[in-house]
Amino acid sequence: MNETTGAGPGADSGPWREARGVPAVRAATFADLRAALAAGWGDFLAAPLFGLGVGIVYAAFGWALVAVADSATLDGLTFPLLGGFVMVAPFAATILYEISRRRSLGLPFDLVNAAAIVAGTARRSLMILGLVLVLWLGVWSRAAVFIYAIYYGFDAPPFLEMLPELVTTERGLLFLFWGHVVGAGFGLVAYCLSALSFPFLLDHDADIATAIITSFKAVLGRPVVMLSWAALIGIVMALAAAPAFLGFLVALPLFGHATWHLYRRLVPG
Repeated sequence: MNETTGAGPGADSGPWREARGVPAVRAATFADLRAALAAGWGDFLAAPLFGLGVGIVYAAFGWALVAVADSATLDGLTFPLLGGFVMVAPFAATILYEISRRRSLGLPFDLVNAAAIVAGTARRSLMILGLVLVLWLGVWSRAAVFIYAIYYGFDAPPFLEMLPELVTTERGLLFLFWGHVVGAGFGLVAYCLSALSFPFLLDHDADIATAIITSFKAVLGRPVVMLSWAALIGIVMALAAAPAFLGFLVALPLFGHATWHLYRRLVPG
């Protein structure tokens, strides 16, 4: 694996050490997105059991989230939490990045090598960055509680009973509007933070700050293209969630593998 400039023997080896050696990031094009999707689909077909397995675990996490959010103490949080659920997808796809990396290098990536694949993704920096995303999801859930309380207080009916009112009353429409506006802001930050940072940390012996800066550079360098990529992921993941989250079995591996290839196209060094 590559090492970033400045991370030599004398450098602080902690995951939050000062950012050094931020690489050049090529501006993304729509051709890059198409190529990444095609390559990602090829990786999924080459290692379908891994992809389906990761998709099942992610779907199970979604089922658990719904069960908790629809409990008596969290009425009304089902929808915002499911929206924030996508924020942690880049962390969930880490094993998929490793499979794509190994395949691109001609290394084995079948079930016999599962232990090596898991070990390759069990780095402290990756775990900490994943925790950052989970904590960000927690912050969004608290913001959602605040918005919910403004419009419905703390004694509203369960989420499924609220659905008709959400789309037929002024209060419901305002709740949806501000919930989506604030949620979009949280989602944008999460996307900029994680668009390329997980593949970068997997590919480099680097610090988290460098990975995050690299990810932000990619998004800000060509925002129309990169936000279109985010919108595509969001739409497909929303559709994948509709049939009891079963669509995640294909959608998550496809975009997980594709994200690795997009990273390698934009950060070729």
